[in-house]
Amino acid sequence: MKNKIVLIHKEAEEKRVMVEAKRGEELLKEVAAKYRASGLAPKKLLGCFGG
Repeated sequence: MKNKIVLIHKEAEEKRVMVEAKRGEELLKEVAAKYRASGLAPKKLLGCFGG
């Protein structure tokens, strides 16, 4: 019985991680689309090359 509960919790955790990863990807796509639409590059990205 205990093993079954542990297995259920493990599966739930894996699903939660997948949902969070998907949400993060969607957010990244939205931000990228916004920058493409405005024609501007994010300042943090340019900071890496600016020195």
